[in-house]
Amino acid sequence: MLGIHANAGISFDLAAIRELAPLVNPRFRTVVGYGGRTSEIGADFFVCLDGEIVADGRIGRDDGGIALDIPLAPEHRFLTLISTDAGNGISHDQIFFGDPWIEGDPLPMPKDAADRLETARTRLADLEQELKALKPTDRFYGPVAGTPPVVKIQLRGNPETTAGEVNPQTISALAGLSAELGTAAANDAERRLAFAAWVTDQANPLTPRVIVNRLWHHHFGTGIVDTPSDFGLGGGRPTHPELLDWLAGQLLAHDWSLKAMHRLICTSHAYRQQSHALPGAAEAAAIDAGNRLLWRQNPRRLDAESLRDATLSVSGCLNPAMFGPGYRDFDYEEAYAPVYTYITPDRPELWRRTIYRFVVRSTPHSFLTTLDCPNPANLTPARIETTTALQSLAL
Repeated sequence: MLGIHANAGISFDLAAIRELAPLVNPRFRTVVGYGGRTSEIGADFFVCLDGEIVADGRIGRDDGGIALDIPLAPEHRFLTLISTDAGNGISHDQIFFGDPWIEGDPLPMPKDAADRLETARTRLADLEQELKALKPTDRFYGPVAGTPPVVKIQLRGNPETTAGEVNPQTISALAGLSAELGTAAANDAERRLAFAAWVTDQANPLTPRVIVNRLWHHHFGTGIVDTPSDFGLGGGRPTHPELLDWLAGQLLAHDWSLKAMHRLICTSHAYRQQSHALPGAAEAAAIDAGNRLLWRQNPRRLDAESLRDATLSVSGCLNPAMFGPGYRDFDYEEAYAPVYTYITPDRPELWRRTIYRFVVRSTPHSFLTTLDCPNPANLTPARIETTTALQSLAL
């Protein structure tokens, strides 16, 4: 597709084209169309050979395409395509030359070259048949083995001024835990294995604390550290540091069992408190209005996924099927890009619990988004809760 705006043109050197691809009886073929933004008049087009008009016309939005087939003589040197505004002064009118092509009969080929070409075509046809006969193979995705490039320290961020090489390592501020992840010659697999061992090391103080803090955040609405993804100087300070350390120790003592930690938290006195005001609540609220010290339970509402499951349950439609592949509540189409269109969940296989839902990162679900389900394309350590009229209407 070749588009030309009004009062513009483009020329092609036919002599250079003949030199690159010699043809017998060459012809210029195209279909002219209109791409302007106005329905008035349209635009004019002209096709010139060496400055002489050989085809012209006026075309508008409602006109169909005009097919052109113009012979090119050996003496023709330049082919020029021109678009004008048809006198209406609309400079954004545009002419499209669809599939412009110079074609003709190829020059006679020597017999030995023709034989080689025919042999190659026969071989190509055989290979295509072999490909069609092949059965689909299983696929898997994984990193390509290789040695990472050498990385050097850039002094003051200048890539032209470097110092020593940088070996793979983690943060070195953690006492009692080596930050080294191998040598610079270690490949990707060795580095990944070393990092996994570092994360799960019994001496690593971060991993168990981060995990139990997120569990606490899930059950109480706010973690002991209110910034689940930042335990550094830029994050929040723990309200109960001794409790955080004790919970981390319990996680290690229970062999990293999350189920045991859920049971421990949910059977605690702090979790089983009432959320409504109790005697002495005024004094407690004056000291700790945000309830960070947990003098009562935080009132919480169901998240979007749980609310969907509860709606299906009370309506008698919840499908309790477990395990297996998840459900897909959308239609998929491969167009200019992957297009996902959500469908009405009117079948039992679409009534399973939301934990089995196939998540489309590029296209959030409108119902769940209305209920504050975070965008799956973004990392969301803490969900934002809103109260809007759309939420009531969605239900």
